[in-house]
Amino acid sequence: MSAVTDDRPEGPPVTRGPAGVVQCAEAFRAALAAGDVDRVQSMRWLAPRPAGERDLLSDLAAAEGLAHAIRELSRFWRRAQVRLDRVREVDALEAEVYEHLELPSEILPIVTVLRREKSDAPWKVVCTNEAYDERCVVWLPVAVAGVDDTSLTEALPPGSELLLDGDSGVLAHDTWLVHVRGPVLAEAWPAELPGQTPQLFELATALAADPADRRAQLRWLLECGRSLLPELGGDAVYLKRERRVMMPQAIDAILGGAATPSQAVRFWARIERAEAHVYTDGLRLLGLPEIEAPEALFADPTAARDLVEWLAERFVRAEQMAALGTEVSVGDRSLLLVGGRRGPRRGHSYGRCGAVRLVDADGVVHRGSRSRMRAPDEIAAKV
Repeated sequence: MSAVTDDRPEGPPVTRGPAGVVQCAEAFRAALAAGDVDRVQSMRWLAPRPAGERDLLSDLAAAEGLAHAIRELSRFWRRAQVRLDRVREVDALEAEVYEHLELPSEILPIVTVLRREKSDAPWKVVCTNEAYDERCVVWLPVAVAGVDDTSLTEALPPGSELLLDGDSGVLAHDTWLVHVRGPVLAEAWPAELPGQTPQLFELATALAADPADRRAQLRWLLECGRSLLPELGGDAVYLKRERRVMMPQAIDAILGGAATPSQAVRFWARIERAEAHVYTDGLRLLGLPEIEAPEALFADPTAARDLVEWLAERFVRAEQMAALGTEVSVGDRSLLLVGGRRGPRRGHSYGRCGAVRLVDADGVVHRGSRSRMRAPDEIAAKV
């Protein structure tokens, strides 16, 4: 990890493999840090983009001009400390670089989207934004007066401590640190969350990169939220970004290992549909890829949904995904698991863990032996 500097060699970035993607992202930031308008402009993706692919640079450039935008951002990037997390290569023309940006008070996960027109062309930077999927924000309703950190700490799991200074503080663990705000007024009460109190507690933390560490971190965070609910007078734990309500009984079942695979999937994720696809939304919380399938994969569109949910149950139970190239038999149909799209709709991403996609095996070239799994008879009966 190092500060962004402008000591990289001139010339086009490497265009093959993850190293070329990272080199382009670093060279672009170096040009920003140096205030080099021409170089920044030459490395930007200039095609029209949806709202989800705008960033601070593009917004400032649209409002005040590119030169002003670069001057404003140059000071920040000269002092920035950035550490590489991973590269997600969506396909030969699109990639995402996930990194950690060190700020004085926290570590912020960021993602840079890159594209190119063809496989032998140089990469261009589309946008850099906070990687919201790599943060977990928990809301706890506050329906009691006189909240203090001493009584709340006594309710927490062993090894946890809450330190408040006014309406902010930290929730500490031997391994993890959570930023706390509260009690604070709710900006807008979520329609999904039962009840409505004027105040809430907010717990926010960057998620661990390692899937096993991430699951342990989430279990501890859930345990903390569940322990604090009675002290705060709240009815449920709410995941802000995922818009998920977690009732105390469901949390107890997950923490106690009493939830069935189907219940575990429904606890963490939901099955959504968009742009003629069905897909999971939430498995990435557990460090797993999302699963997607075209609705037209079978004549009965409910079969694709059922198959996606069944695969999600298998992933959650095994705590890992099946290998790409795995053959999935559904009756007499043969499907393959391949890499998924960048996201469920234009301008959106499945996040750091990406997605796997179900496609017909016919015409798909796959080298080496295949792992195989067979879908349940009730799904095959719909095909």
